[in-house]
Amino acid sequence: MKMKSIWHDSLTAVAAFAAVAVFAAVTARYSPVLAAVELAVALVLFTVFLIRSRVNAKRFTIFAKRLYRKMDFTDAKVLNSFPVPVAVCDSEGAILWVSEKFLNRVVHSKQTLSDSVQTYIAGREFSEIINSHETAVRINERDYSVFTNSYISEGQERYVLYFVDNTQLKNTEREFELSRPVVAFLEVDNIDASGYDLRESERAEFRSMVDGVIENWAGEYPCILKRLSDSRFMIVAQRRDADKMIETKFPVLDSVRGIKYKNLDISATISVGMSDGETFLQCERRAKKALEMALDRGGDQAAVVNKDDSYDFFGGVSRSVEKRGKVQARVIGSALAEFIEASDEVIVMGHKWPDLDVIGAAVGICCAAEALGVASYIVTDTAKTLSSSLLDRIYADDFLKEAIIDEQTALRLISKKTLLVVVDTHIKNFVEFPEVYKKASTVFVIDHHRKSTDAIDNAVVFHLDPNASSASEMVTELLEYIDPEPNITKLTAEALLSGIMLDTKNFVLGCGVRTFEAAAFLREKSADTVSVRKLFSTSMQVNKLRNDVVSSADKYNRSAIACARFESEDIRIICSQAADELLNVSEVDASFVLYVSGDTVCISARSLGAVNVQIIMEALGGGGHRTMAAAQLKEISLDEAVEKLKATVDEFLNQ
Repeated sequence: MKMKSIWHDSLTAVAAFAAVAVFAAVTARYSPVLAAVELAVALVLFTVFLIRSRVNAKRFTIFAKRLYRKMDFTDAKVLNSFPVPVAVCDSEGAILWVSEKFLNRVVHSKQTLSDSVQTYIAGREFSEIINSHETAVRINERDYSVFTNSYISEGQERYVLYFVDNTQLKNTEREFELSRPVVAFLEVDNIDASGYDLRESERAEFRSMVDGVIENWAGEYPCILKRLSDSRFMIVAQRRDADKMIETKFPVLDSVRGIKYKNLDISATISVGMSDGETFLQCERRAKKALEMALDRGGDQAAVVNKDDSYDFFGGVSRSVEKRGKVQARVIGSALAEFIEASDEVIVMGHKWPDLDVIGAAVGICCAAEALGVASYIVTDTAKTLSSSLLDRIYADDFLKEAIIDEQTALRLISKKTLLVVVDTHIKNFVEFPEVYKKASTVFVIDHHRKSTDAIDNAVVFHLDPNASSASEMVTELLEYIDPEPNITKLTAEALLSGIMLDTKNFVLGCGVRTFEAAAFLREKSADTVSVRKLFSTSMQVNKLRNDVVSSADKYNRSAIACARFESEDIRIICSQAADELLNVSEVDASFVLYVSGDTVCISARSLGAVNVQIIMEALGGGGHRTMAAAQLKEISLDEAVEKLKATVDEFLNQ
């Protein structure tokens, strides 16, 4: 290390002072006082500079002597000749010596003195540096790979750090990542199902408007937009442009939804599936899977596949449009009949704490199995259920009372020729008995909730319809296509109707044409609405506790939030009914009721459709349907859960 810069600065200061003196001499001819002031100020500044220069020189000399006491002349000369910057540190990370290249390239000739090396390694821990063979750091907009070596000097361990500048390589790597291909599929998902009787020319005109919005949005990025069919497009873009689309949360979703045509509220929506990959083929396959995920969740949203195969979702704020055709129900019904006939027995299972929709759908599957001459069972824990009133009726039935079995019995029954039908859930961790699911080799899924990322992935048939009101409605439709025609008893019809009435809140929420058609079919099969209504009756104590929860609710951002701060065996029923009741409050679009179960805070969420509570609950680790969802928060207090819920509601409403 040299003191060239100190002497250079001193000569510069002397020259500057001489120039000021000449300028003052000229000024003296016009104003002696001003000239004196100029000389005085210049003298003071020059004196301060000389003092600071002597101090810095003294400090530098002391520092240099200390450094060269730590390293002999040969070591320093060798390290200084290295083509890369080098620094020597003690075991605590204090700098003992640096090469000239380190001064010039890394710290730009600043005096390091006894600074810690952490000052120059972008906040990385010194222990991390010395314990790793190579550590990437970024210093002053330059990228370095730091390599370490150690030696013993005077009985103490020293560390030599070599700073290899690979900025160009890192910039190339970043450019490579940003220019990687990303494939996205866009699908206009509801024009044909909008319900408006448009002429072909009007339909073409409206499609042209939608196409224009999509093309204008894609035109904001240097990407390729290719039409694949009347309703599907493919986009090929670079990673940098895909990141911008994600950062802006796909505004094309809102733009398409806002299109108006001849004062008709057609509310066209699109779904997007996007993914990158190692190859173009992998990009295409993953993007198609993402699009299927977006469509299975009801459409009007974008699904983006991350590197770890998880998903990010954007949009999903509009109501899904019912697809009224029954072709899919006929195909699925025929497939169900074939799988039942090929099985030795059928076991039906739902989600944890099964409700009337689970048991109703399960009874319907048992009815189909009976028609095909195959033994069927419903596996459930009768001590942990929300449908005890229906189970009581089942136990009174000569045929169905033998169908209710527990987990252990189900595990003994399962063989390679057992068909497991999962109803009202499609999530692995939500099934009532995970061990039963794991042991079954043939799984058939029937669910009406929007698809989740941790869905059952080994089902022979995955029948998911988020446009259906309930699993019971879906099973009712399938029964119409089972051959031979099942003998739908009064109990079976009422069990299915109770599931429909539960999830539609007595035909208020989520009802479509198919919902009423299914209800009419069941009514034709002797379902008594009064008898079904009695399945929903509760005790006086439950009603009182439910009213207490409702009365404790507070309004927040057009939502009602209540907490059940008591213990009860019927806490789940109480809170779910309280959440339903809170929707009757004016200016309330969604309701949330929180309660404690063990070490978990549970949330029951309800909506009239204006707010998608499924998205809110998914953000909290739960899920469900647009108008009915739930979540569980572990290791958190009730008040903390309320604050977390409020923050999530705010985030949803502000997106």
